Amino acid sequence: MRVFIDTNLWAYRLDQRESAKSERVRGWLAALVSDHEVVISTQVLIELRSVVSRKLQPPLGDQQITALLQALAGFEVVGTDANLILDAHQLAIREQLSWFDALIAEAAIRSRCAILFSEDFSHGRRIGGLEVLNPLKGLRREKGSIGIAGWPPAAEGRWAEKALAMD
Repeated sequence: MRVFIDTNLWAYRLDQRESAKSERVRGWLAALVSDHEVVISTQVLIELRSVVSRKLQPPLGDQQITALLQALAGFEVVGTDANLILDAHQLAIREQLSWFDALIAEAAIRSRCAILFSEDFSHGRRIGGLEVLNPLKGLRREKGSIGIAGWPPAAEGRWAEKALAMD
């Protein structure tokens, strides 16, 4: 199955400030990559480069960023061209999406992905034939949680079971 992975999930994989969350996302991504065709877009590469060089603490070095971008370029990368921009504009209007979410969704639709994995959309939303899933849904504590890094170790099995069941 063809799946699109949004920037935030790659960033969580690299963010060591929440090591438990990073490890959980790493395991989820490894399982996903081994079983599915992964697609990203030039927007994902651009956003991720910005995140790892400016927002991560400590930021990645130049050689690490180069290696990261080269590794991700090994997946299918949907280029952002004028037609994608025009269609994303219409999608943003029709689906009431933010501009950058519309660009991601349009890239996933154009690449014939069945699923868009992202934390930025409503879990379970459908945009045409595209299903949007948040692989972190249900991994947070109730209101006020900082995220899955605060989960007790016993939750690990439930997380892996949910992540692997998404196909």
